[in-house]
Amino acid sequence: MKVEIDPNAGFCFGVVNAIKKAEEHLTKDGQLYCIGDIVHNNIEVNRLNDLGLQSIKHDEYKDLKEKKVLFRAHGEPPSSYEIAKKNNNEIVDATCPVVLTLQKRIKKAYQAIKEDKGQILIYGKKGHAEVNGLLGQTEGNAIVIETVKDLKSVNPDLPVELFSQTTKTIEGFNLIRQHLQKTTNASFKAHDTICRKVANRLPLMKEFAQKHDVIVFVGGKKSSNGKLLFDVCKGTNRNSYFISEPHDIDMSWFARAKSVGVSGATSTPAWLMNEVNEKIKLENKRKFSMSRIKKIGVLTSGGDAPGMNAAIRAVVRTAIFNKIEVVGIKQGYEGLINGNFKKMKSHDVSNIIGKGGTVLRSARSQEFRTFEGRQKAYQQMLDNKIDALVVIGGDGTFSGARIFTQEHDIPVVGIPGTIDNDLYGTDYTIGYDTAINTVIEAVDKIRDTASAHNRLFFIEVMGRDAGFIALRSGIATGAEAILIPEKETHAKELQSYLEKGYKEHKSSGIVIVAEGDKSGGAYTIAKEIEKEHPEYDIRVSILGHMQRGGSPSAFDRVTASTLGVAAVEALLDDQKSIMVGLVNGDVTHVPFNKTIKNKKKVKDTYLHINEILSI
Repeated sequence: MKVEIDPNAGFCFGVVNAIKKAEEHLTKDGQLYCIGDIVHNNIEVNRLNDLGLQSIKHDEYKDLKEKKVLFRAHGEPPSSYEIAKKNNNEIVDATCPVVLTLQKRIKKAYQAIKEDKGQILIYGKKGHAEVNGLLGQTEGNAIVIETVKDLKSVNPDLPVELFSQTTKTIEGFNLIRQHLQKTTNASFKAHDTICRKVANRLPLMKEFAQKHDVIVFVGGKKSSNGKLLFDVCKGTNRNSYFISEPHDIDMSWFARAKSVGVSGATSTPAWLMNEVNEKIKLENKRKFSMSRIKKIGVLTSGGDAPGMNAAIRAVVRTAIFNKIEVVGIKQGYEGLINGNFKKMKSHDVSNIIGKGGTVLRSARSQEFRTFEGRQKAYQQMLDNKIDALVVIGGDGTFSGARIFTQEHDIPVVGIPGTIDNDLYGTDYTIGYDTAINTVIEAVDKIRDTASAHNRLFFIEVMGRDAGFIALRSGIATGAEAILIPEKETHAKELQSYLEKGYKEHKSSGIVIVAEGDKSGGAYTIAKEIEKEHPEYDIRVSILGHMQRGGSPSAFDRVTASTLGVAAVEALLDDQKSIMVGLVNGDVTHVPFNKTIKNKKKVKDTYLHINEILSI
């Protein structure tokens, strides 16, 4: 179903200008008064009220003193300016330029015609704010005409000049003018003062309404312009519905619709129409996906990482929020093959957001690497009516998911859960931040004893194929050297560096080594250095699996929660065979093919930073 926002809908220039001025003064002063609602839209009025804009009636305005008052786009009569001067109020004049010009024209016409006892007629709505401002230019003597019937109050033997409220219809104005031309015996002048930007909305509204199966018109209940436009819309397309906010939408309106148009009055903010547009799209996707996806499974696979439980929690609760059944699959793909399922409710994931490891447990499945194993897993999904999967893990997990979804057309979305942070397409993986903090805490303690005994420590951290943990933790702990798989490191270069730095003026030393460094692990490198420099008191510390454990950091909890929600919403959006990631703080969808085949690169700037800071 296609949903389109009317490009001609929304605030006219006068309203935009008034709101802009209000926001400028509210940002500066935090308080501003407005005679009447700044716009005929309760939601926008409430938004500005929250910023400090206070709507008051004319009776209240009379008693207001030494305050800043906004005159809205409709304009005000001369009496409002006189009261401001008398009460020492500062005016923020946001009168629409079109209205202001009209006020001046009416005032000039009235001054000229009143000597001949002529009559000023204003085609408009009685009591409307703009009309009241126009009446004020004639000392209240103009005659307001709403329909042809009101022309009974016009004396046909006296001169007449006809003006119009800027937002009235051209058709209505012409009808009044034609009638006066026939009935007036004295001089008659008609001034078409209708704002064409507003008037032209009518034919454009008809054209827009004809384009779509259903029209959702967004407007305030007090908006006369909104009522007029909606009547035109309804007259053109009987499947037109008037709403004031997204909550008013009834999805049954779109049961057979292929195309939906969203429009609004000149008092309807663009952001509100956008919210309506997004809600229709989201609800439609949810309805479409829910017709296909009734139950999803979630599993963790490969190495565990702090924050996996937070991701599980987010997946479970997002599924429940969308009225989708969810099951936890224990022991990763092995559990999928063996049908090790647990129906998950909201309370099943209570109080797990801060726990390390994974409540669903993890395993590496050799059987899932075979076609027969994946066939068993698929049959388990069919037998248990599981329609889609969310898998949390690293590249091995995603490789299995990619093959599985290709073979059986199962919607699968991945969440990056690995402390190595080596997955292409996301700035951060779940567990990475916690692992770094664990390394930092350990290295800080090791440096204490290194300093006490003038020792050189080689500390090995995880990172078989990637040096992200080593590089960041090395910079954070002030390591003298950092050895990572991505950079060729020669023993002679390291020895030269140690002789220059450690031997000459360092009382202790820390060398961070990623387990996959090309020169070998920490023990191998330490032995080579010890052969060349037996005078060094060298120690080796392997931090190992402690990096995977512990309570996840706040960053990992938020990242996991964000991606857990995004994964379920991606399934609702009919996505499959993708990983949800974070790039510059925004959720992204990356195809499994792309994240598996591409290698994430370490930033050379970090290596340069460490080279500078370790002197």
